[in-house]
Amino acid sequence: MATESCDYKLAADLVASCENSSVAGVRNTGWIINYDDIDRDSCARDTSNPCILSTLVLKKGKKAYRMFVPGKSPFTGTNKAMATGTYRSKFTKTVGLVILDNGPDVVNDIINPLANGSFVVILENKYGGKDGKNTFEVYGYEQGLSATALADDKYSEETDGGWSATLEEAGAPSAGLFLFNDSVATTRTAIASLVAGS
Repeated sequence: MATESCDYKLAADLVASCENSSVAGVRNTGWIINYDDIDRDSCARDTSNPCILSTLVLKKGKKAYRMFVPGKSPFTGTNKAMATGTYRSKFTKTVGLVILDNGPDVVNDIINPLANGSFVVILENKYGGKDGKNTFEVYGYEQGLSATALADDKYSEETDGGWSATLEEAGAPSAGLFLFNDSVATTRTAIASLVAGS
């Protein structure tokens, strides 16, 4: 039986950048994809850093869907946290969003699928880092995001009679995955092609 050794050792200084300070929060637009619509055999990770997806490819005829949450703090509740394991620690990733609408089409096309499906979400961080690689963060790629809460409070000032949703990915092996290919502009174009579909 082969024995494989995992080498968990730091490889960089733990210091803040003085010339490019970190900024909290995400932008108002994000993208959501049905988990099974991703063509994993055609996706690629950056050869220098496995936490970067250099390409995200969808199966033929599939597409990504835009999400837009207005306000100063969109996607409130989005976070990542370590889940301590017996042999290896993993991560729980959570995406919070609101759907500021309700009605038969919203329920049929969005809420019912969210309640029972599995998803991948791309969010745009306000902090892109020095080279832009921090800009687009991917949630759910490893284990899939699924809904842990969906609520329609008719008198909620937060949702204006629409829906609030919490999607969670449990047991993710990596603390974060980012989508980046050459530049922010190139990556943004690649995301736009996912929305356009094939």
